[in-house]
Amino acid sequence: MTTRIRDRLVLGPMRAVPGRLPVHKQGWAWELKSAGVRALAAFDDGGVTLLGPGGRPVAAARPALAAMARPLAGRRMVLDGVIPGPPGRGRAPVSYRAFDILCLDGQDLTGESYLLRRKLLASLALDRLPGMEVPPSYRDLSATQLAQLAREHGVEGIVGKRLASPYRLGRESEDWIELVLLRGCEAVIGGWLPERGGGEDRLGSVLLGVYDQDRRLVYIGRVSTGFTQASRRAVRAVLRELARDECPFGTPPPAGESRFARWVRPTLVAEVGYRAIGAGGRLERPSWRGLRTDIDPHDPVWRGSLRLQLDNLPNVQKVR
Repeated sequence: MTTRIRDRLVLGPMRAVPGRLPVHKQGWAWELKSAGVRALAAFDDGGVTLLGPGGRPVAAARPALAAMARPLAGRRMVLDGVIPGPPGRGRAPVSYRAFDILCLDGQDLTGESYLLRRKLLASLALDRLPGMEVPPSYRDLSATQLAQLAREHGVEGIVGKRLASPYRLGRESEDWIELVLLRGCEAVIGGWLPERGGGEDRLGSVLLGVYDQDRRLVYIGRVSTGFTQASRRAVRAVLRELARDECPFGTPPPAGESRFARWVRPTLVAEVGYRAIGAGGRLERPSWRGLRTDIDPHDPVWRGSLRLQLDNLPNVQKVR
């Protein structure tokens, strides 16, 4: 690669700004936002160097990534993408999901348009390499259709990219706009944690679970945001009446949470929003929405309905 871009790689990837998707889709493309470790991947001389945000090296403890460089037959390139988390059921692991190209065989492409870069990336057919994936870029779907597509594939959001935009290493730009999609679910309250520094009797977070097919309450995480001061007091008052000594979860939460937990009888249902479901079935960035007094968690009709079910967690699937 040229000295010019090699020296600038330490700035790290370009970043999207949070916002709303443009009303008019002309001049924009859309990508599904993948969960994982964001990294620039520089393939050179049969090896690969990974740089994350701020130019920080990413630990290359992934042998498949280094193996990907060998079939490139000496071609040098810098890609922007994500190292995904654990693969979904029935999928081969993907080691790198590339959605942009910054340099090819010494030619700096950062000043070129997103449209040209994506066309060049597609022409390289990198997804034929084991462990490499090039997700689609959409130009013919509405924002509503994209949101539905993101929900169907279990990703946490959408990124809109201006077709004419250059690549700005290490910078945030309104040429890339990120929209996070919140999902909602109902979950059973199995306990709570006191607020740190707020006294033993003040509610800090609520411990959540769902029932599996064997009617065991399985821990899915804790929610600490979204409460008002009034709702914290109200929920705490209700939970005080449901106190019990034994943990209601089939497998207790991690030691750091169960050590200070106050257990309750699992008779209350909470409604929460969340971004995605991570490894081990834990909710990512959950937010409190309120209590559901119209649902009995032990009602077999509710347990078998389309709620958050452990045997049907959404996985990110490849979109063609």
